Parts: sequence; C-alpha cells; structure tokens
Amino acid sequence: MDHSVSEKIKGFLKDRLPEATFRVWFEPLKLEIREGRIVFLVPNDFTREWLEENYRKFLEEAVHQAGFRGFSFALSQEEIPSQLSLPYDPVRVLGRGLSRRFTFEEFVVGDCNRLAYRVCRHLAENPRGQVLYLTAGSGLGKSHLSQAVGNDLLSRNRDIRVCYLTARDFTGRLIKALKGGQMEDFKERLWRSCHVLVLEEVHQIPPREFTQGELALALDYLYEEERAVVFTSTQRPHELGHLDPALRSRLAAGMVVRINPPDYETRKNIIRRKARKQGRDFPEEVVEYLARHLRGDIRQIESAVVGLIARAGILREEINLSLARELVAEILPPQGPDPASLVIELVCKNFRVSPEELLSRSRKKRISEPRQVAMFLLRKHTDSSLAAIGHRFQRDHATVLHAIRSVEKKMASSDRFRYQIEYLERELAERLDLEKNLPEGPSGPEETAGETSS
Repeated sequence: MDHSVSEKIKGFLKDRLPEATFRVWFEPLKLEIREGRIVFLVPNDFTREWLEENYRKFLEEAVHQAGFRGFSFALSQEEIPSQLSLPYDPVRVLGRGLSRRFTFEEFVVGDCNRLAYRVCRHLAENPRGQVLYLTAGSGLGKSHLSQAVGNDLLSRNRDIRVCYLTARDFTGRLIKALKGGQMEDFKERLWRSCHVLVLEEVHQIPPREFTQGELALALDYLYEEERAVVFTSTQRPHELGHLDPALRSRLAAGMVVRINPPDYETRKNIIRRKARKQGRDFPEEVVEYLARHLRGDIRQIESAVVGLIARAGILREEINLSLARELVAEILPPQGPDPASLVIELVCKNFRVSPEELLSRSRKKRISEPRQVAMFLLRKHTDSSLAAIGHRFQRDHATVLHAIRSVEKKMASSDRFRYQIEYLERELAERLDLEKNLPEGPSGPEETAGETSS
C-alpha cells in the first residue's frame, strides 16, 4: 500500500496515544487497502479483540482522517519459524501462530495459578509422553500458558514441531480435507509430523460422530508415540456431556489442572506488571484501588491499565486515585450486590449452613451462632435498623440487640472467633467496595491455588 497512508494513520494514533501504548500495539501493525477500506493485519485473534474493544474510536478517527470510509482486521500470515502449519492441496490453510507475548516470563504467578504454571514449565522441560488439560474461565490465562509451552519448546529445540489449533480449527481443517480428498495427507501431517499438539477450547468440539472419531484416533496415535498434548477448556472433561464418553476419557488421560480467578495479591502484581510494560509505574494507592475493585478476568485488568494510561495522557494529568475511580465507575456495572444478601451469603459459606437454616426458627448452636453473626454484620455494615434485621430473621429488635452484644462479647474473649469475624468483615468490605479503614487485601487467599486430578 501507499507508504504515506500508513504513516499518516500511524502518525495520527501516535499523537493521541501514550508512547508506550503506541509502541506496543500499533507500531508493529501492517496496513493494506482493500476495496477502499483500510485493513489492519494483526498476529492473532487476541490482538484483534483487544484493539476492537479498547481502541476502535481512535482507529475510526485515524482512518477517516486519512480519507477512508472504514476499516477491518485480518490475521497476518506470518508464522513462527519451525512451527507446524497444516497445508494441503487444493486449498492451503495456514496454521495458527503462537503469540510471542505469551511466554513463561510474562506470566504473573500467584496462588490462583501457581500449580498450573509449574506443571506447564515441567511439561516444556520434559515433554515426552506428557498430557495436560487446563481448565479455567475466560481470560484467566489458560491460553497464555498453553502458548508459553509451545514458545518455550520452540526456543529449546530447533527440530521440534508444535501444532497449535483450536477445536474449531481442527474441525474446519478436517472438513476441508474430507471434501478435498486429502484425508490421508491431513492425518499424515497432524499425527506423524507433530511432536507437540496444543488444542485449545476443546469444549467447542462439535457433537458430530465423525469429528470426534477422527480426534480420538489422532489422540490414540499421539499417546502411543509418547507425544506431548496440551488441552484447554472452560469445562473439565467430565462436564463435556455432548462428547462421546470414549473421547472424554482420552481428554482426561493426563493431568487436569484448574486455574482460578486472580486473588488480591496476584491482581496487584498483574497491574504493576502491565503498567510497567506500558512504561509507567502506578502509585501504590492506585494499584491497591484497582486490585480491590477489578475482580474479573485478566483481560479486564489489562484493559483498565491501558485505559487509565490513555485517560491520563489525553487529559495531560498524572495517574492518580481520582482518575482510577472514574475509570472503575465506567467499566464496572452501575449497581453492586445487595449488602444484606451478601452478608447472608458470606455467613452461610463461612459457617457451612444454608440460607434456609439461617433464617429458620431453629435454636441449635450450629445455626444460632452464625445467625447472631449475620445480625451483627447487618447492623454494622448496612443501613438496616434493628427492627428490619429482626423482621428478616422473624425476631424482634430486642433479640437482635442481644445477638449483637453476644457476638461482641465472644470477640473480646476468643481470638479465634475475633479473627473469623474480622476475616468476614474484610471480605464483605471488598465485595461491597466499602471505603473504610480496613486492610486493602484479604487476610487469606481468596481462591485455592488450583485443582488437579489425573
């Protein structure tokens, strides 16, 4: 394309975005002109989604200013050397590229993902015969780790060949091979040329007998040849009810590891790391504020970091707590959880009683004690009156007052009980985003380091 057009668009973006943001996301992009529209060539779907979600308005303005009516994205056809692609005639299909950003060094390790991280590193160092199934919600790092395995293996051994596919890629290639009469060529390339298979999003394998059968045959061969296989999914193998039991069994043939949402300390580390990648150091009060409020997936945290830097750049202000508050108010849902319902939920979870038991007339100690704790927390952390609390528990206000005094007395005489109440208060404060003089983070891990089975 005309080099001046690319320079004009990138110059527009460079003038309006922080330097680090432009350098990381826009400077490497190549542009093409197709049918009067600008096409941005991106290395992978993650980059496309990130630019679409966070910078669409900037791109629209840049393209319009350059005299074009619109833009779109297309995947670049550049691949990492030595990575296996699955070409076959008459149609050449490019393999999916590994993102160079997804390395073990760039992965932020915490209690929520430490087990998965260590297992992946072990697999990369000793791939022979290893089978791993990573399961996690969207945006929690399973694709980062699976691609880090591939990148690490490629950097260690120039002769190794990594096949990186999604379940939809596998299905699409299989159908094209079948229609093109290239099944034997497809099997030869997938089964025998591949030293390591990384298969993402296996929950999207269709409920078709033929597709599942071919995948099962491929896995049988790879397992027998002691090749390494990494699966990722939002569901564990036994939860994939649409798959044949024999295929589910093959998916669960190795270690199944779950990645949990990032805990408070991990969220702080992610925020610091992402900010430094953009060439910025956030004030600690900003890091803590974002970590308390952004409890979603890692993409949300990354988006907030980039958005805060962009906001500060546009307004020509230093990054501060006020800007962070404005950003969080915009990206989080406008209404938080009902405080009273949340108190009931946390007390039931902590004391292992059901909401029905807590609200019942039972006087058993295992129920009456958490009921008193709930009354204490409702009075202290909500606007509920004694009468309103009593009405919720089918008691009068005098009973509620007695419960509050009982909890206070026990807290004064029992350190263990006091720690339990303080932990509940910290968790409640974080969940409700209360601005009180409580420690910024929880006193214990919010999630376990991971779940594993084999």
